[in-house]
Amino acid sequence: MNIEQLLDICQSCGRRPVMISSGNAAVIAVAGMEGRLFYVHDGQLVSLFRPEAAKNISTAKTGYFNPGGDGLWPAPEGTKFGYEYSTGSWRVPAAITSAQYEIVSQSSNSLEIAAEIDLVNNQQLGIPCRFIRKVSVDEVDGQTVIRQCDAIEYIGICELARGTFSIAPWSLSQFTVDDRTIARFGDPGTPIRDLYMPSGDLLASDGETVTMKHDPVNRIQLALPENSRFVELILPQRNLQITRTVSPLAPPLLPVDIADYPPDAEPGEPVRLSIYNDPSGFMELETVGGCPADLTPGAVLEMNTLNIIKAC
Repeated sequence: MNIEQLLDICQSCGRRPVMISSGNAAVIAVAGMEGRLFYVHDGQLVSLFRPEAAKNISTAKTGYFNPGGDGLWPAPEGTKFGYEYSTGSWRVPAAITSAQYEIVSQSSNSLEIAAEIDLVNNQQLGIPCRFIRKVSVDEVDGQTVIRQCDAIEYIGICELARGTFSIAPWSLSQFTVDDRTIARFGDPGTPIRDLYMPSGDLLASDGETVTMKHDPVNRIQLALPENSRFVELILPQRNLQITRTVSPLAPPLLPVDIADYPPDAEPGEPVRLSIYNDPSGFMELETVGGCPADLTPGAVLEMNTLNIIKAC
């Protein structure tokens, strides 16, 4: 899939793509497709793009059409505070799949888009929000540098008390992989938490960096603490290295758990970085923001992610 094909498909389906660029580096934001961001390096589309998501509508009957790219979701996914099980079974909320982002501001290499999204968690608590995505792209010495600020603004009128909710911005960036792909992250010397199948046989460490092979059979997800420092993909088939880091949380934000646990489960250990392996042939590099103890009207929960794409 090249850039022109992505733009043509999204435009013909009324998905409202808009592109910002710097040299041969670019980001395409698709305002009518969950506000997804698609990365371009050296004039080539790097992110996974699935045309069926542009051509179809996700519903409880049709199932979820994954657009690829980089999506902004609310964390957590599961547990009693999660947003993917509020109807009793896993689904992406219609408020997210049907969200219509609008352009707030735009320059040649930067963009801000936003959409109002009403969330309902597994406690049946409604949380009206505004999802905000600010992104800039620069080509620096042949590297693509993409800075993202993903935020969730609470636009409700009631203060939510500690212990009744959990919410944080969560950026999930998807890339096509094969059996030569290697994921990497910093080794803080702490145990890795597997959110699906065990990852042990896929991992190797030199004491500073852990490498992970792509698994074409099982769903694998690693929950990583902030001191893992970075998550990274090496794509030999495309001669690319994609590295993501996340900025420390500003007080009073605290990290949250993203685990895909049953809707009656308590949250586990907090997560700032994650790597997800899907047997269908893609992997995700994920960064997670934080949540305050109490949620007051007008609160803005921001997360800053730096993406660097270069030849490896």
